[in-house]
Order: sequence, then structure tokens, then C-alpha cells
Amino acid sequence: MRPSQVALVVVLAIAAVQIAYYYPQLPSVMASHFDISGVPNSWMSKSAFFTLFCFIYIFYAALFWALPHLIMASPPSFINMPNKDYFLAPGRRAITAHLIGDHMAWFGVALTGFLIAVCQLAIVANLPGRSTNVGSGIWWLLGIFLIFTIAWLARFVRSFRLPRGLITR
Repeated sequence: MRPSQVALVVVLAIAAVQIAYYYPQLPSVMASHFDISGVPNSWMSKSAFFTLFCFIYIFYAALFWALPHLIMASPPSFINMPNKDYFLAPGRRAITAHLIGDHMAWFGVALTGFLIAVCQLAIVANLPGRSTNVGSGIWWLLGIFLIFTIAWLARFVRSFRLPRGLITR
């Protein structure tokens, strides 16, 4: 298993520990949605809240595992990537699939980590004796995730530059 796949399994394990640890500590009805200033404006049952997060974690893990396979099973005309003719040539297609899979797994790790942190904000806001306002935490998380996404995208595009000296039409 590649390091990116191991990291994806690790963040899913962290999500499972988070759910198992906090589930018994939370009230039966939880604030589940917060307005722009971090004040709760919607509630749901604890079981629905955690079922939703479990579904989201599993869905995105499956998506980032399957997406590279689906991309590489698609005809080249359906794939939009830099220097497609070079990287999807029969002799390079397997290496390209591996590279795309690695990039997608790392994005899945970051997205799952982001979702765990968002879930943690909601959990902390619902713990007995705590303020239900999530404050500016979500904005910090969004900013960090946006910076990661821009860096990830730049690295992804750079990964598919043509080797030096190779010119295609």
C-alpha cells in the first residue's frame, strides 16, 4: 500500500475514534448547522448527526479510491489533463494511473482531515457546559483547506509537465 493510501486509512481510523469517543458524551439532540457568525441555527438527533458524518467519511474515501480507476478506465477523449497525449500513451498509462491515484488519495486525506476538524467544532459546541458558538474556527479551517487545495492543484499540474527537451505539437 502506498503512503497516501495508508494516510487515508489513518484519517478514517481517527474519524472512527472521534465518533466512538464523543458519542456517549453528547446530548441526544445536537446543534448541527451554524450561521455565518458561528451561532447554531439547526439541530438534529445525535444518531442522525453521526450517521451523516459516517456516510460522508465513507463516501469520500470510496470516491477518492475509485476516481483514479474510473479516470483511467475512461477513453482519453473524456480525460482533461495537461499533456494528455503524452501521459496517456499506452506505455505510460499505468504510471499515470499510479500518479493520479496518489494525488487523489492525498486530496482525500486532506478533505477527510478537514471534515474531521469540522465535525470536532460541532462536537465541542455540543459538549455539556460549552458555548454552542463555533466562532471563527470554521473560517480558519476553510482558509487552511483553500491554501492546501491551491498548492495541491499546482503540484498536480506540475506533475504532468512534459520532460525537458520533449516538444509536442
